Amino acid sequence: MPSATASVDLFPVHFPRTFNLQRLGPYDPTTELHSDCFRKAFFYRGTPAAIEIIRSTKDEKRALVIRTHGDNADELLAETAADLQQEDGYAQFSTSDAGMQRLHRLLPGLRVVRVPWLYDMTCSAILQQRVRTVDAMREWRKIAYRYGTPAPLGLHAFPSAEVLAAVPQFALESIGIDAKRAKTLLRFAREMRFVSLKPGMDFEQLRQTLLRVAGIGPWTTETVLGYGAGDTDAAIPGDLHLPRIVCYALAGEEDGTDERMMELLEPFRGHRFRIIRLITSAGIDLP
Repeated sequence: MPSATASVDLFPVHFPRTFNLQRLGPYDPTTELHSDCFRKAFFYRGTPAAIEIIRSTKDEKRALVIRTHGDNADELLAETAADLQQEDGYAQFSTSDAGMQRLHRLLPGLRVVRVPWLYDMTCSAILQQRVRTVDAMREWRKIAYRYGTPAPLGLHAFPSAEVLAAVPQFALESIGIDAKRAKTLLRFAREMRFVSLKPGMDFEQLRQTLLRVAGIGPWTTETVLGYGAGDTDAAIPGDLHLPRIVCYALAGEEDGTDERMMELLEPFRGHRFRIIRLITSAGIDLP
Protein backbone atom coordinates (compact mmCIF):
# COMPACT_ATOMS: atom_id res chain seq x y z
CA MET A 1 0.00 0.00 0.00
CA PRO A 2 1.59 3.34 -1.03
CA SER A 3 2.31 5.80 1.79
CA ALA A 4 3.81 9.26 2.21
CA THR A 5 5.12 11.29 5.16
CA ALA A 6 5.63 14.98 5.89
CA SER A 7 6.10 17.30 8.85
CA VAL A 8 3.84 20.30 9.52
CA ASP A 9 4.75 23.19 11.78
CA LEU A 10 1.65 23.49 13.95
CA PHE A 11 1.98 24.21 17.66
CA PRO A 12 0.46 23.82 20.16
CA VAL A 13 -2.08 21.08 19.40
CA HIS A 14 -4.07 19.25 22.06
CA PHE A 15 -5.23 16.12 20.23
CA PRO A 16 -8.43 15.24 22.15
CA ARG A 17 -9.62 18.88 22.21
CA THR A 18 -8.86 19.40 18.52
CA PHE A 19 -9.89 16.07 17.01
CA ASN A 20 -12.50 14.58 19.37
CA LEU A 21 -15.42 15.76 17.22
CA GLN A 22 -13.81 14.43 14.04
CA ARG A 23 -15.15 11.08 15.15
CA LEU A 24 -18.72 10.10 15.88
CA GLY A 25 -18.45 8.40 19.24
CA PRO A 26 -15.79 6.29 20.95
CA TYR A 27 -16.61 3.25 18.80
CA ASP A 28 -16.44 5.02 15.44
CA PRO A 29 -14.73 2.43 13.20
CA THR A 30 -13.38 5.14 10.88
CA THR A 31 -11.22 6.81 13.53
CA GLU A 32 -8.77 6.27 16.35
CA LEU A 33 -7.80 9.00 18.82
CA HIS A 34 -5.06 9.09 21.45
CA SER A 35 -3.30 11.85 23.36
CA ASP A 36 -0.56 12.12 20.73
CA CYS A 37 -2.11 10.52 17.64
CA PHE A 38 -5.21 10.75 15.47
CA ARG A 39 -6.06 8.33 12.66
CA LYS A 40 -8.89 8.61 10.15
CA ALA A 41 -9.98 6.38 7.26
CA PHE A 42 -12.18 7.63 4.43
CA PHE A 43 -12.64 7.42 0.68
CA TYR A 44 -10.24 9.65 -1.24
CA ARG A 45 -10.49 9.91 -5.01
CA GLY A 46 -12.55 6.76 -5.19
CA THR A 47 -10.44 4.43 -3.04
CA PRO A 48 -10.11 3.85 0.73
CA ALA A 49 -7.31 5.83 2.34
CA ALA A 50 -6.13 6.67 5.85
CA ILE A 51 -4.30 9.49 7.59
CA GLU A 52 -2.16 9.43 10.71
CA ILE A 53 -1.44 12.72 12.48
CA ILE A 54 1.21 12.24 15.14
CA ARG A 55 2.96 14.61 17.53
CA SER A 56 6.59 14.86 16.53
CA THR A 57 9.20 13.58 18.99
CA LYS A 58 11.76 16.03 17.59
CA ASP A 59 12.17 19.81 17.88
CA GLU A 60 10.63 19.85 21.35
CA LYS A 61 7.40 18.41 19.92
CA ARG A 62 6.60 21.63 18.07
CA ALA A 63 5.58 19.90 14.85
CA LEU A 64 3.12 17.28 13.63
CA VAL A 65 4.06 14.31 11.48
CA ILE A 66 1.48 13.37 8.84
CA ARG A 67 1.45 9.94 7.25
CA THR A 68 -0.98 9.11 4.47
CA HIS A 69 -1.82 5.65 3.18
CA GLY A 70 -3.63 4.67 -0.01
CA ASP A 71 -3.47 4.74 -3.78
CA ASN A 72 -3.18 8.54 -3.87
CA ALA A 73 -0.99 8.98 -0.80
CA ASP A 74 1.14 11.82 -2.20
CA GLU A 75 -1.86 13.91 -3.28
CA LEU A 76 -3.62 13.27 0.03
CA LEU A 77 -0.49 14.25 1.95
CA ALA A 78 -0.24 17.57 0.12
CA GLU A 79 -3.93 18.33 0.70
CA THR A 80 -3.79 17.39 4.39
CA ALA A 81 -0.67 19.47 5.01
CA ALA A 82 -2.30 22.48 3.35
CA ASP A 83 -5.49 21.96 5.37
CA LEU A 84 -3.69 21.77 8.72
CA GLN A 85 -1.68 24.90 7.96
CA GLN A 86 -4.80 26.95 7.26
CA GLU A 87 -4.53 29.92 9.62
CA ASP A 88 -6.98 29.60 12.50
CA GLY A 89 -5.98 32.74 14.39
CA TYR A 90 -5.04 30.77 17.50
CA ALA A 91 -1.95 32.79 18.43
CA GLN A 92 -3.58 36.13 17.65
CA PHE A 93 -6.82 35.48 19.51
CA SER A 94 -7.49 38.05 22.20
CA THR A 95 -10.67 39.36 23.78
CA SER A 96 -11.65 41.85 26.44
CA ASP A 97 -13.97 39.19 27.89
CA ALA A 98 -11.92 38.00 30.86
CA GLY A 99 -13.78 34.69 31.13
CA MET A 100 -13.18 33.68 27.52
CA GLN A 101 -9.57 34.87 27.60
CA ARG A 102 -9.07 32.74 30.70
CA LEU A 103 -10.60 29.68 29.01
CA HIS A 104 -8.29 30.21 26.03
CA ARG A 105 -5.33 30.06 28.44
CA LEU A 106 -6.70 27.12 30.44
CA LEU A 107 -7.46 25.02 27.32
CA PRO A 108 -4.26 25.32 25.28
CA GLY A 109 -3.95 23.60 21.93
CA LEU A 110 -7.65 23.73 21.00
CA ARG A 111 -7.26 24.33 17.26
CA VAL A 112 -9.94 24.91 14.63
CA VAL A 113 -8.65 22.86 11.70
CA ARG A 114 -9.72 22.04 8.17
CA VAL A 115 -9.79 18.36 7.19
CA PRO A 116 -9.95 16.57 3.81
CA TRP A 117 -12.91 14.35 4.76
CA LEU A 118 -15.68 16.95 4.42
CA TYR A 119 -17.98 14.34 2.83
CA ASP A 120 -17.73 12.22 5.98
CA MET A 121 -18.26 15.26 8.20
CA THR A 122 -21.44 16.16 6.31
CA CYS A 123 -22.85 12.64 6.50
CA SER A 124 -22.09 12.65 10.23
CA ALA A 125 -23.88 15.99 10.70
CA ILE A 126 -26.92 14.77 8.75
CA LEU A 127 -27.21 11.72 10.98
CA GLN A 128 -27.12 14.00 14.05
CA GLN A 129 -30.06 16.12 12.90
CA ARG A 130 -32.82 16.23 15.56
CA VAL A 131 -31.78 13.01 17.35
CA ARG A 132 -29.76 12.04 20.39
CA THR A 133 -26.05 11.91 19.64
CA VAL A 134 -25.87 8.32 20.92
CA ASP A 135 -28.43 7.27 18.29
CA ALA A 136 -26.43 8.95 15.53
CA MET A 137 -23.29 7.19 16.76
CA ARG A 138 -24.98 3.81 16.51
CA GLU A 139 -26.35 4.52 13.03
CA TRP A 140 -22.98 5.78 11.76
CA ARG A 141 -21.30 2.63 13.01
CA LYS A 142 -23.89 0.36 11.37
CA ILE A 143 -23.61 2.13 8.00
CA ALA A 144 -19.81 2.07 8.11
CA TYR A 145 -19.68 -1.68 8.78
CA ARG A 146 -22.55 -2.68 6.51
CA TYR A 147 -21.75 -0.56 3.46
CA GLY A 148 -18.23 0.71 4.08
CA THR A 149 -14.87 -0.82 3.23
CA PRO A 150 -11.84 -2.02 5.19
CA ALA A 151 -9.14 0.64 4.99
CA PRO A 152 -5.46 1.02 5.90
CA LEU A 153 -4.37 1.04 9.55
CA GLY A 154 -7.05 -1.51 10.44
CA LEU A 155 -9.80 1.09 10.18
CA HIS A 156 -13.07 1.04 8.23
CA ALA A 157 -14.00 3.71 5.68
CA PHE A 158 -17.54 5.10 5.60
CA PRO A 159 -19.15 4.23 2.23
CA SER A 160 -18.35 6.47 -0.70
CA ALA A 161 -21.02 8.66 -2.28
CA GLU A 162 -21.42 6.19 -5.14
CA VAL A 163 -22.03 3.26 -2.78
CA LEU A 164 -24.25 5.17 -0.36
CA ALA A 165 -26.38 6.62 -3.15
CA ALA A 166 -27.29 3.10 -4.25
CA VAL A 167 -28.53 2.03 -0.79
CA PRO A 168 -32.36 1.81 -0.69
CA GLN A 169 -34.06 4.17 1.72
CA PHE A 170 -35.86 1.30 3.44
CA ALA A 171 -32.46 -0.26 4.23
CA LEU A 172 -31.39 2.88 6.08
CA GLU A 173 -34.71 3.03 7.90
CA SER A 174 -34.28 -0.61 8.96
CA ILE A 175 -31.24 0.36 11.07
CA GLY A 176 -33.14 3.12 12.87
CA ILE A 177 -32.74 6.19 10.66
CA ASP A 178 -36.00 8.07 10.25
CA ALA A 179 -37.32 8.77 6.75
CA LYS A 180 -36.40 12.46 6.76
CA ARG A 181 -32.73 11.93 7.64
CA ALA A 182 -32.51 8.90 5.33
CA LYS A 183 -33.80 10.97 2.40
CA THR A 184 -31.36 13.79 3.16
CA LEU A 185 -28.42 11.41 3.44
CA LEU A 186 -29.26 9.80 0.10
CA ARG A 187 -29.85 13.16 -1.60
CA PHE A 188 -26.47 14.37 -0.40
CA ALA A 189 -24.71 11.21 -1.57
CA ARG A 190 -26.34 11.47 -4.99
CA GLU A 191 -25.34 15.12 -5.26
CA MET A 192 -21.74 14.30 -4.34
CA ARG A 193 -21.46 11.91 -7.29
CA PHE A 194 -21.42 14.99 -9.51
CA VAL A 195 -20.42 17.93 -7.28
CA SER A 196 -17.56 17.21 -4.89
CA LEU A 197 -16.53 19.24 -1.86
CA LYS A 198 -13.27 20.44 -3.39
CA PRO A 199 -10.18 21.26 -1.31
CA GLY A 200 -9.97 24.83 -2.60
CA MET A 201 -13.53 25.80 -1.73
CA ASP A 202 -13.80 28.88 0.45
CA PHE A 203 -16.35 29.01 3.26
CA GLU A 204 -19.07 30.67 1.22
CA GLN A 205 -18.68 28.24 -1.71
CA LEU A 206 -18.92 25.31 0.67
CA ARG A 207 -21.92 26.85 2.44
CA GLN A 208 -23.84 27.34 -0.81
CA THR A 209 -22.95 23.86 -2.11
CA LEU A 210 -24.36 22.22 1.02
CA LEU A 211 -27.46 24.43 1.23
CA ARG A 212 -28.47 23.38 -2.29
CA VAL A 213 -29.23 19.89 -0.99
CA ALA A 214 -32.81 19.56 0.25
CA GLY A 215 -32.80 18.67 3.94
CA ILE A 216 -29.49 20.42 4.68
CA GLY A 217 -30.05 23.70 6.47
CA PRO A 218 -28.03 26.22 8.49
CA TRP A 219 -27.46 23.89 11.47
CA THR A 220 -25.85 21.16 9.35
CA THR A 221 -23.97 23.63 7.16
CA GLU A 222 -22.44 25.64 10.00
CA THR A 223 -21.57 22.43 11.85
CA VAL A 224 -19.59 21.21 8.83
CA LEU A 225 -17.98 24.64 8.35
CA GLY A 226 -16.81 24.77 11.96
CA TYR A 227 -15.82 21.19 12.67
CA GLY A 228 -14.71 20.25 9.15
CA ALA A 229 -13.68 23.34 7.19
CA GLY A 230 -11.97 25.21 10.00
CA ASP A 231 -14.22 28.28 9.94
CA THR A 232 -13.44 30.05 13.23
CA ASP A 233 -16.57 32.19 12.84
CA ALA A 234 -19.17 29.45 12.21
CA ALA A 235 -22.14 30.14 14.49
CA ILE A 236 -24.44 27.13 14.72
CA PRO A 237 -28.16 28.07 14.77
CA GLY A 238 -31.07 25.82 15.63
CA ASP A 239 -29.26 23.62 18.12
CA LEU A 240 -31.30 22.12 20.94
CA HIS A 241 -28.76 22.65 23.72
CA LEU A 242 -26.20 25.20 22.50
CA PRO A 243 -28.20 28.43 23.12
CA ARG A 244 -28.80 27.75 26.80
CA ILE A 245 -25.16 26.70 27.34
CA VAL A 246 -23.70 29.71 25.53
CA CYS A 247 -26.13 32.18 27.12
CA TYR A 248 -25.36 30.81 30.56
CA ALA A 249 -21.59 30.90 29.97
CA LEU A 250 -21.52 34.43 28.55
CA ALA A 251 -24.29 36.13 30.53
CA GLY A 252 -25.37 33.83 33.34
CA GLU A 253 -28.82 33.55 31.73
CA GLU A 254 -30.68 30.28 32.09
CA ASP A 255 -33.30 30.79 29.35
CA GLY A 256 -31.14 30.86 26.24
CA THR A 257 -32.57 31.36 22.77
CA ASP A 258 -30.96 31.34 19.33
CA GLU A 259 -31.47 35.09 18.98
CA ARG A 260 -29.91 35.86 22.37
CA MET A 261 -27.01 33.49 21.70
CA MET A 262 -26.21 35.25 18.42
CA GLU A 263 -26.44 38.62 20.18
CA LEU A 264 -23.97 37.51 22.85
CA LEU A 265 -21.60 36.01 20.26
CA GLU A 266 -21.59 39.13 18.09
CA PRO A 267 -18.72 40.88 19.95
CA PHE A 268 -16.58 37.82 19.14
CA ARG A 269 -17.31 37.95 15.38
CA GLY A 270 -14.48 36.28 13.52
CA HIS A 271 -14.05 33.84 16.41
CA ARG A 272 -17.63 32.85 17.24
CA PHE A 273 -16.98 29.15 16.61
CA ARG A 274 -13.83 29.33 18.74
CA ILE A 275 -15.93 30.72 21.60
CA ILE A 276 -18.47 27.90 21.17
CA ARG A 277 -15.68 25.32 21.24
CA LEU A 278 -14.06 26.85 24.32
CA ILE A 279 -17.38 26.81 26.18
CA THR A 280 -18.30 23.24 25.23
CA SER A 281 -14.77 21.92 25.78
CA ALA A 282 -14.77 23.43 29.25
CA GLY A 283 -17.91 21.46 30.04
CA ILE A 284 -19.84 24.57 31.06
CA ASP A 285 -23.54 23.89 31.61
CA LEU A 286 -26.43 25.07 33.71
CA PRO A 287 -26.32 23.96 37.36
